[in-house]
Amino acid sequence: MAEDLRTLLYKTHVENEGWGKWVQEGRLSGTTGKGLRIEAIRIQGVDSYRVHVENIGWMPWVKEDEIAGTTGKGLRIEAIEINGADLNYQVHVQDVGWLDFARDGEQAGTTGGGLRIEAIRMFRSAEPIVVDDARASFVIAPKPIPIPDPTPINPPVAKKSGKIYFAVGHGISSNGTWDCGCVDGNYTEADLMLPIGKVVVRELRNYGFDVNSDADTENNMNIAACVAEANRWGADMYVSIHCDYNLATSGLLPIIYPGSNGGMNIAQNIVATVSAATGLKLKNIIQRDDWEVSDPNARACIFETGSIRYDIGKLLDAETYGKAVAQGIYNAM
Repeated sequence: MAEDLRTLLYKTHVENEGWGKWVQEGRLSGTTGKGLRIEAIRIQGVDSYRVHVENIGWMPWVKEDEIAGTTGKGLRIEAIEINGADLNYQVHVQDVGWLDFARDGEQAGTTGGGLRIEAIRMFRSAEPIVVDDARASFVIAPKPIPIPDPTPINPPVAKKSGKIYFAVGHGISSNGTWDCGCVDGNYTEADLMLPIGKVVVRELRNYGFDVNSDADTENNMNIAACVAEANRWGADMYVSIHCDYNLATSGLLPIIYPGSNGGMNIAQNIVATVSAATGLKLKNIIQRDDWEVSDPNARACIFETGSIRYDIGKLLDAETYGKAVAQGIYNAM
């Protein structure tokens, strides 16, 4: 069977909570420890799926992105079957906990016992896995996503408008202590990102944008405060820069919310200009429900600028790097 390159995304409708957010493979959808039933599910990146519902039994098969189950009726999903290449899926069942993984159309859950499914998680793997497999930690990155060719840095001809919130990674924690981020020798993430951030903010303002940023106040806000300020202010775009830890390989690693076309556009454009300016290559574009991309009301992107060890020469050239990031953001607006 050919490898399935589709992005695997899923969301669930939970008792008293309604539809949750889209999550990508390896992430939990639903709840545990709350005693809440899953009532419906939508899945992207699979062929078909069906659910066994309280008082109804097995419902018809549906195609990807269609709703399986019910909403507004207070009926629990008790079991699920999913057809998809190399697909492993696991459910958390009332009074039982996590069951072993089902695979490629097998039943996950129970029938006849009146037990609700409370959570589900899934990912693709060429071989079956078991419940105690080390990969059950589910820190799974999606497959690489194509991006445009590197784009040379050309000063914009026309100014643009729009409200951009630009956040510098780490800084003052919510408890008031200093959070320097990752460290390698004398270098810290916060100290490296602030000079780059200042250049980005300067350039974006020169391009005509209205910019709000903790770079103006020496990185004195944590990410929760930055997101809250961006939402209060009504930002059109939210971008946050970070660098990867000292054992990470060289390269760029943007993070966007699963399925966000706006986030993908930001990531692709910044990668294209930074690659042209610095020679750094894209490692991957991760789609994951991290705080800084799930909670902003604006389209958002976390941009991992490189490895604090292996890309330190690029990160120390704040002027070149900052101009490249600003150009990418300009192109994405």
